[in-house]
Amino acid sequence: MLKTLSLPILAGIALGLSGCGLIYKPTGQVLAHYSQDEVVPYVLGSGDLDLSTCGTGMGQGQLLSSFSRVISRPSKVLLTTSLLAGLCSEAAAQEADLRFQRALRAGDTATARDARTEAQRLYRRTALRRLQAYNDTVSAFGELGDDKCPSLGSDAEEVEHLGGTLTSVQALLSDIQASSSVGVPQDVAAKAGRETQCMDNEKLWGVPNALQAVVWLSVPGTAPEGVDPWTQLKEAADYGASKGMPLAAMLYAVAGYGQSDEAREKEGIRQVAKIYSDGVEPKDYLMLGEVAYSQALFLSDRIWTRETGKRTPFLALGDFPGDDSGSSSDADFDADDFLN
Repeated sequence: MLKTLSLPILAGIALGLSGCGLIYKPTGQVLAHYSQDEVVPYVLGSGDLDLSTCGTGMGQGQLLSSFSRVISRPSKVLLTTSLLAGLCSEAAAQEADLRFQRALRAGDTATARDARTEAQRLYRRTALRRLQAYNDTVSAFGELGDDKCPSLGSDAEEVEHLGGTLTSVQALLSDIQASSSVGVPQDVAAKAGRETQCMDNEKLWGVPNALQAVVWLSVPGTAPEGVDPWTQLKEAADYGASKGMPLAAMLYAVAGYGQSDEAREKEGIRQVAKIYSDGVEPKDYLMLGEVAYSQALFLSDRIWTRETGKRTPFLALGDFPGDDSGSSSDADFDADDFLN
């Protein structure tokens, strides 16, 4: 009797499980479309970088990725979640990098080595996430730099295409910081530089030309004859400033750091600070301004830490040790005097 009763129960369970399987596919498609149409634009307009990167990027990445088991991989959305997750782990790597510099300055070799190892681990994690963003960019828009421009259907897709291309270059840089332990393809930067020709430089605040110039500076032999990458980069940064977008100016500062040109690095940081202080536009892309500010702040923190052992004073981005502007007085703030 028990055996007889168990057969319909087992059949019911099997039917129920198969029914669950039937709803996974439409659920995945709905979530993928909703994320593309609503979540991505919302995140791009968010002014809370930490919540966007370590919240949305970390929280939704695997959920949406799991639906690739039942539907085609939603690459356009996932390149954004991997981009955001990479920014989250990079921020942690940068903090470890600053601890390394402070310990090195203090002569604490053991702490410096430990912080350096922690930074390398986090840069490796960042490189892995950015490599996935590169792969999803290729899946969504085609191979970078192959002289065939993708068909983009909306402003959000144009920004995703730009973000994926920029993150592809960052994947290589993060891998270098992790002793090339991930194996990001060495030609990805040159490919990304060529891909910028498919982008509307004016519509995208000068960032495509800035990225192209950064690649020319970083990869010997890629700049056209008679073209000065620094001139193009500065023009792109100035154009971005005129539109209220600091992303190209941030790339100018990054290039200065990468080329050991501290004067240009500081110039780019100051420009980012001014644009940010004046107010980032357009409001639909506030997160891009937050990314620029965050990266410029880290470069500034490196300079301050090297010179003083402390990071950039509060709300003093654009000021540097030895400046006479007076706006960096927080560097000498005495908490005891304040409290007494």
